[in-house]
Amino acid sequence: MASVIIGLAQLLVEGGEPDRNFERAAALVAEAASKKCDLVLLPETIDFAWTHPSSKTECLPIPGPYSNYFGELAAKHNVYIGVGLTEKRGDKRFNTAILVSPKGEILLKYSKINLLVVEHEYYEIGTTLNVIDTPLGKIGLNICADNYPESLAIAHTLCRMGAQIILSPSSWTVDYCITEAEDPYRDKWIKPLLHIASLYNVVMVSTTMDSLIVSFVS
Repeated sequence: MASVIIGLAQLLVEGGEPDRNFERAAALVAEAASKKCDLVLLPETIDFAWTHPSSKTECLPIPGPYSNYFGELAAKHNVYIGVGLTEKRGDKRFNTAILVSPKGEILLKYSKINLLVVEHEYYEIGTTLNVIDTPLGKIGLNICADNYPESLAIAHTLCRMGAQIILSPSSWTVDYCITEAEDPYRDKWIKPLLHIASLYNVVMVSTTMDSLIVSFVS
């Protein structure tokens, strides 16, 4: 795997406001491209936000207008983009992530398997895992709670399929009363992500909200 520069595009995702969310995403992708990033990762369900009621009636197919938007964005800035979207598939909905190439093509599509109880009202459970060879290395996708300790079989499987980079669009949440001093992400995310990364020598990349972070990976 060659050296890779990854932009973690963390941003505010407003419930039921895809246009505003996409505008923020586009600005961060442009910023990441200006910093020579090869790949930009955006959060989970960036269109309507995680478990927002509008997704039940307004989500779109993939491929479709929303995935096309990120394809055009990737082509414009000549970067790979990983992004989470709500997907309509027939009469069902899925919490889905896609990887888009610098040519604007969808290389991978994955639907979340480890749905939390609150998600069952909104999304169906995904049933497939895949990885793909790219000039950046072999890449796999999962989403947020797929990396909880009880569901690490998903990441184990991606690694055994040869993944060198696992992209995980996320919407991290904690109870309102927990402060940063209590390190709220340690057990839910940091420990399991570090476990997989060290066990397989794989790069685990996850992003949620707030700002752009650039990481260099060799």
